[in-house]
Amino acid sequence: MKRLGRGMTAVLAVAVTCMLLEHRFTVYAAEKPQKSKMTITVRSSRNATSFSRLEIDSPNIAKALIHAKKENDYYPPYLTDIDVALLQGEHEQHYRLERSGNLWDEPAMTSLLLPAAVAGRLLSYAEGLRHTHYGKLTRWDEARNIITRKSIFSVTDLESGLTFKVQRRAGSAHADVQPLTKEDSKIMKSIYNGRWSWKRKAIVVQSGHGRLAASMNGMPHGGDGIPGNGFSGHFCIHFLGSTTHRSDVPDPVHQMMVYKASGNLRAYFDSAAPEVLAESFIEAMYQQDPDMLRQVSEGAPREKLAYFLQEMESLKSIRIHVQRTKLKAKKAKHLASEERLSAEIKLPVFIQKKGKPFERSSVYSFFFRREFPQSPWRIEDVQFRYSSFKP
Repeated sequence: MKRLGRGMTAVLAVAVTCMLLEHRFTVYAAEKPQKSKMTITVRSSRNATSFSRLEIDSPNIAKALIHAKKENDYYPPYLTDIDVALLQGEHEQHYRLERSGNLWDEPAMTSLLLPAAVAGRLLSYAEGLRHTHYGKLTRWDEARNIITRKSIFSVTDLESGLTFKVQRRAGSAHADVQPLTKEDSKIMKSIYNGRWSWKRKAIVVQSGHGRLAASMNGMPHGGDGIPGNGFSGHFCIHFLGSTTHRSDVPDPVHQMMVYKASGNLRAYFDSAAPEVLAESFIEAMYQQDPDMLRQVSEGAPREKLAYFLQEMESLKSIRIHVQRTKLKAKKAKHLASEERLSAEIKLPVFIQKKGKPFERSSVYSFFFRREFPQSPWRIEDVQFRYSSFKP
């Protein structure tokens, strides 16, 4: 009996020891910290399939994000092209980087308030990533000496990331270029969804001198063809300050796309006159680019912006119906009063909704205000009504 008792005691001791070991292992596994993974991504728009990404291995920044104080907010000024993702285990949280360096949780409509040092590092990482993603803002007088006539260089669509080669053939106010081969023409046409178009697109020109911010249209026109390239004519590439064949004033939409290609769209809008901002608003809707519309509409009532964001999704096309000469006359008249603090711009447009066979005419009225003559113009309100103006 004594031996049996000692045997049972030994078995119980082993069992208890095993239970303790199992218990310790279970607790250890539950308390093992999960490594956090952070990435910063830059895209020219939310719909862009082309992006640049940076992985950040910094436990201190990840910890600051996890324990950040949250504050309710409504659409703070943020960098529309920067996404910050924090991955913990299987859960990934996405934020927008605010201009202050804090993070904006869009679904929750809250800002994450970060220490100044952490906010500064995030802004620094984002700026470095943007520098590699976008092109350099380059004036036409400089660009024309980089991409000289007969030179061959690459063009990359900022939204899709598709790249094709071209040759500059002519052009004094801007670059007249052609796809180099039939395959290059095919790639270019695919950027425009298989149909040639006058639509402006933000591009990066890549040569031996680096990456230059530019804008192109997608319509073959004129002469001077490269035999066998499947492209009848040439198309135009614009840089900062370049003009069209028929005007000595830079095309505002081309210039807007040049600034977008450089990652400086905010600077373009901050320096723009009300007339240019009104045209940019219509162009943002035509491009169906919600981030661009948000930037150009900074200052507008949020409910009005929400309405136009929804309206934009229903559009097949929207175009301004007014001659450029008339627009120029209006601009000259308005610019004569540089001390003005308010302005109203009316733009007649043609609108075609998805699934509708006909266009409808409308008039968009833009109301602008600024605090001082040196302050940026902001849209105070946008109204529209259907009209019966004749083409």
